[in-house]
Amino acid sequence: MRRTKSESEETRRRILDAAETVFLEIGVSMASLDRIAKEAGVTRGAVYWHFSDKSEIFTAMVARVHSLHKDLIENGIDDDESEPFRFIAERAMGLVHIFESNDHARKVYKIIVTRCEYVGNMRGSLEWQRTLFDAMASVFRRAFDFAEQRHMLHHRWTSQTASMTFQCFMSGMLTDWLRYDFDETFSKTVRSSVLTLLDSFRADAEPASRSEVSSLDTAV
Repeated sequence: MRRTKSESEETRRRILDAAETVFLEIGVSMASLDRIAKEAGVTRGAVYWHFSDKSEIFTAMVARVHSLHKDLIENGIDDDESEPFRFIAERAMGLVHIFESNDHARKVYKIIVTRCEYVGNMRGSLEWQRTLFDAMASVFRRAFDFAEQRHMLHHRWTSQTASMTFQCFMSGMLTDWLRYDFDETFSKTVRSSVLTLLDSFRADAEPASRSEVSSLDTAV
């Protein structure tokens, strides 16, 4: 019996869901199409109908969540944007929200960070990550350029050092979140840290007093 388009799409979704589960459990290199098919409750032939090999499954799995943050990392600041720090904060909070609220995104990026060996056919995944990193860095750098041009950046920072510091902070926090399975309170810590770090870049930034630091620690 010929399958309908909706049935075919459902089978494809089940295969990708199963791949997430299997990749998380045993890693990408150890996963087999048979194992993925069994997890999805479909035949090996059904897997081959949709995907030619494991690397194609991996690519489709990543593509499924990439659209969630495409606008956040690819759309730069507008020329008439008056508050570059607000722009940066909104992008950063958007990324935190995706990690916090979307189970598929969190699983996929955990696989990318902790369950993947970047050799052979999987080398393309490392290149994709670099492209993603560079795109995000470019968006942040442009916003910090605006802040510097408008004399909104603290004199101890340049747009280059500020954007690099912020990018490394975001990458490190999100990577640790995935690697160590922190609980939901960690997202609150990330949000507070983002705002505190951005405040330190402002031209009118003042050193945090001991009491302010203490109250922040208590709040998060």
